[in-house]
Amino acid sequence: MKWDIWNSIEYDPQAVEEQAHWAGSALVAAVLWARDIVSEADIRRFLAVDTACLHDPMSMADMAEGVARIQQAIAENETVAVYGDYDADGVTASALLADYLRTKGLECKAYIPDRHEEGYGLNIAALEALQADGVTLVITVDCGIATVKEATIAREMGLDLIITDHHECQGALPTAVAVIDPKRPDCNYPEKELSGVGVAFKLVCAIEGPDKVPEMLTRYSDLVAVGTVADVMDLTGENRVLVAEGLLQLRRGTRPGLRSLIKETGSDRLTMSATGIGFSLAPRLNAAGRMEKAELAFSLLIAQDETESVHLAAELCSLNQQRQAIEREIIAEAFDMLKQNNYTGGPIILASETWHKGVLGIVAARLMEQYCEPVIMLQIENGLVKGSCRSVEGFSLFDALTECQSLLETFGGHQQAAGLTVRTEQLAAFEAAFGAYYAAHPPRSEARTLQADLTVTIPDLITLEQVKSLEHLEPCGKGNPSPLLVIEDAVLQKVVPIGGGKHVKLQIGKWGKVYDGVLFGTEAVSLGVDAGDTVDIVFIPQLNHFRGKTTVQLLIRDIACTNRRQTGYARRLCQDLSEGKSPAAHTAARLTPTREDFVRLWRRLCQEKAELKGQLHQVLDTLVQGRGVSPAKAYLCLQVLDELGLAEVSEQAETLRIQVAQGAEKVDLNASRVLQALQGAITG
Repeated sequence: MKWDIWNSIEYDPQAVEEQAHWAGSALVAAVLWARDIVSEADIRRFLAVDTACLHDPMSMADMAEGVARIQQAIAENETVAVYGDYDADGVTASALLADYLRTKGLECKAYIPDRHEEGYGLNIAALEALQADGVTLVITVDCGIATVKEATIAREMGLDLIITDHHECQGALPTAVAVIDPKRPDCNYPEKELSGVGVAFKLVCAIEGPDKVPEMLTRYSDLVAVGTVADVMDLTGENRVLVAEGLLQLRRGTRPGLRSLIKETGSDRLTMSATGIGFSLAPRLNAAGRMEKAELAFSLLIAQDETESVHLAAELCSLNQQRQAIEREIIAEAFDMLKQNNYTGGPIILASETWHKGVLGIVAARLMEQYCEPVIMLQIENGLVKGSCRSVEGFSLFDALTECQSLLETFGGHQQAAGLTVRTEQLAAFEAAFGAYYAAHPPRSEARTLQADLTVTIPDLITLEQVKSLEHLEPCGKGNPSPLLVIEDAVLQKVVPIGGGKHVKLQIGKWGKVYDGVLFGTEAVSLGVDAGDTVDIVFIPQLNHFRGKTTVQLLIRDIACTNRRQTGYARRLCQDLSEGKSPAAHTAARLTPTREDFVRLWRRLCQEKAELKGQLHQVLDTLVQGRGVSPAKAYLCLQVLDELGLAEVSEQAETLRIQVAQGAEKVDLNASRVLQALQGAITG
């Protein structure tokens, strides 16, 4: 299992029978029901994706000041610069705003800093160069909220500055004509999770006025969709509407650069989804910035010539291949370093003088997914250590870095993704401070919990027709994930390595049917289960189109032996009880052992003259073999026996030791606090 716990709700057909009429299918209704979208009004509102839900951009703090200054620049024909960031969000934002200002007749220069030489955000040398080039107004996109010093110097230079950003504020705001960021503490704009390109789009809409919003959506929503998905923003509220509109434009292929990029990746433009953006387009646009050629992505996005866009798309894909090769090398080195350091858990902080700074963020993300811990990857150069951070849900990088800011030169970002710079001589102190913050604020339990939607109990939910209906839930992504389902007590019938052994294709038997599944990024030897085992799976149902035939395919996220998974639940339940937490009624009902379970297990223990010791699952399997007790219930029985003094039970990592108490007397099982808590949860 990749995750300790899978949380899901058991599907109740009667509970969603009425909702199915409004949702269009039983499966869509069941998913919405699991996400607490149950009334007719809420269901219809969620599925409608209505542009009328977009908010007035003028309600954003400083928007009026920013609009007035840009209108002045248009009226006086000033030379303006758009100052962006080198990632996909920043580049799409730069392309959007630069194109718009040029349509207004302005000479607009686009400046995207070099990731390696200049780093993130405004820098004085760039501002001086722009001013020397005749620029009188600089508008930032996807950056600037933390550049207080640079903004002050720009003002002293006589250079006007409008900041548009979406990152967290770090205290005092920069001094500028306007600072437009929905995360400003004094900003009343209802949507706080806009991307950088989303904020740039709202600026354009504010300049044009409400009557022109449909026209702006047609022209720019494809860029907004790409940047929003690439920056892993929540696909709820306005973002959901903007991305849905953008997908329509991507499918129409109105922008030559994106049309060529989609074709070069081998994707189907007519079925482009948010997932397609995330896996196909975003990595290639990000690769340009990572490989210090962000201007290549910008040029592609504003290209009007078909031949030019085809050439740029091919070059971008080639850059991405180079990025992947470098990434693989760094990941291998990181794994070796963790092995040499005997890593056993906690935050991961690794540094090297040889690593390519541009790919550290994506490597950090890979390690975070592997270990479910916060990861900081750093590159050392000329006395400075710069790098990228990624974190699990339940642990805020921004809060942690804020706590350590006295040791840092710069930092910025979000709760789950950030960047930082620290001096070499402060690195050890920073590692200690970050580790101390982690110890005091460990990730909440959901960091190692996979949140699924529901447990499927009937095959009617995963038919071809039902799975096809899931397209009504699009766009799916962060905040509105693709439906994640669980099937329990299935039989793993076949395991076939694919992709040179890096992935596996599985056949799962359940309800007298056989389902094809695929699990990416896992080798057959690392699967943890074998053909013939009874397993539980968690998966995303999807359609597979092959040789003119469409079938249901299970995109498997995790797989586990049924008994071992249930034992994991029992262990977590005991931990929750020790912390005073009450388990869910259905979990308690499923795992609470009966009196007969205790009798069977006690008889088996009494047959042992010496202690039982070994790997947890092996000991439990030995105890329950042929006795009709599940390993999960046996684990709970052991905790009760230990509590009542009938046995001494101890665990260390995955090792279990059991010693029956000598001369144990008869006890009242009902006196057990563990059983009392379980019964209390069941009865409510």
